[in-house]
Amino acid sequence: MKVLFTPHLPHYTIGLTKELAKHVDIKILTTQKYNTPAKHLPIPNIPKLRGLIKITVLKTAGLFYDIVHANTSQEAIHCLNKNKLIVTEHGYPDPQVAGPKYEYYMKEKQALIALHEAGVPIIAISNFAAKMLKEKIGVKAHKVIYHGLLEQFKTNTPKKLDLTKPPVILWVSRLIQLKEPFIFLQALTKLANKTEYKAIMVGDGPLKNQILQYIKKHGLKNKITLKTKIPFHQMPTIYSKATILVHTSRIEAFGFSVLEAMGIGLPVIVPKAGGAYEVAGQAAITFTPGNPTELAEKITQILTDPEQYHKQSQKSIQRAQQFTWTKTAQQYLQEYKKLHH
Repeated sequence: MKVLFTPHLPHYTIGLTKELAKHVDIKILTTQKYNTPAKHLPIPNIPKLRGLIKITVLKTAGLFYDIVHANTSQEAIHCLNKNKLIVTEHGYPDPQVAGPKYEYYMKEKQALIALHEAGVPIIAISNFAAKMLKEKIGVKAHKVIYHGLLEQFKTNTPKKLDLTKPPVILWVSRLIQLKEPFIFLQALTKLANKTEYKAIMVGDGPLKNQILQYIKKHGLKNKITLKTKIPFHQMPTIYSKATILVHTSRIEAFGFSVLEAMGIGLPVIVPKAGGAYEVAGQAAITFTPGNPTELAEKITQILTDPEQYHKQSQKSIQRAQQFTWTKTAQQYLQEYKKLHH
């Protein structure tokens, strides 16, 4: 079976295509090289040219491939043979909360609706994402398939809390309103005079300057470090050096950072809502969405109780082990076979 695959985030593209390549002849339509045995169909990374080439390839893909697996609806819409098409929608394109990406979300929404009406199978990445696709856009997901976890984010050894040095509180996400970074910052502000800590925020986006201003205004420059450009291959080291991970978005579609932190043994704190809560399950410490006071209390509790910390680390590892790319790939292969026959 020949499959054409359009890439998404590195963890997804690498993890899934590595497993799929064991079973099908798969090519990634890409401007960059991924560390996967899947073949690459390279296109030049020249803005206007790459888009044109990608559209041309997708239009004619049905002539050369048995399956086209697209990872945005805007890409998928160009595929002329919809009978060979499967789409993974990595969230739910709601223009009402899109901010500066309003135009992108509108195009994605329109393409998604058109594909759904054409009978193309739409894969959601969590039950929460499927629910939001239905409620916000009127699109019923064909199936929910969870992501897996790459080997470099796995350990079998629970972490221990070292009370002799300041803990490192990690937050990993895009710097946009949807991710609620100011809930994290407000919680840290409440901790500032009570608890010794270091915090690292990993991400980039339109709120960068506002976040830097907030840090400066509240005298947190010695406490919080913002890292905007961390190569993907360095992320396991970032997680390994942290003490806990805090996630704040109540409408996260999945929450890769939560899963990866858990895989490395970090206790995680998530809002009791959305895809991140679904992924973390009973293994997470939870707080009421949008409540920085409660979040600060939960952070304090876990960072002052070595016994609870060790138990949460064990829970994280056990929960993360349920998410494998082998399992994910098998579910996609089932969908490929349905389309191929």
